[in-house]
Amino acid sequence: MSFREKSAWVTFVLLLGFGIYFVEVASPWWNPTAPHVNHFQLFILLLIAIVILEIASHIVITMQSPRDAKAPLDERERLIALRATRPAFFVLLVGAFLSIGTMHLGVSTWVLAHCVLLAIWIAELTRFGTQVYFYRRGI
Repeated sequence: MSFREKSAWVTFVLLLGFGIYFVEVASPWWNPTAPHVNHFQLFILLLIAIVILEIASHIVITMQSPRDAKAPLDERERLIALRATRPAFFVLLVGAFLSIGTMHLGVSTWVLAHCVLLAIWIAELTRFGTQVYFYRRGI
């Protein structure tokens, strides 16, 4: 497995962990008696944890193959990054338009902001998941 494939895996898995935030934000909708959690603190805590884990895991995979980590992108890796961006863009586009649609439902700007953040998160999951798929498929 190449350095960039490992990097895509690490980022994909760590981004999945950010789903905790969206579950916690949406939990009052299906469980009104859920204890209140400060969403801003949870967001900052998860963000810091993901950044620290991302840095640490990239240090580890760089130490496993330092020459591969320093190598410039080859044509295949550029093609994979480019081809993975296309579906992620469409996911982001649909998510953005759906977020705009929430304004017509009379929701607060707080819900609108979370919808936009959710669209960005799903788009990034799509991008890194597609990269992993293309690396595994051998494109």
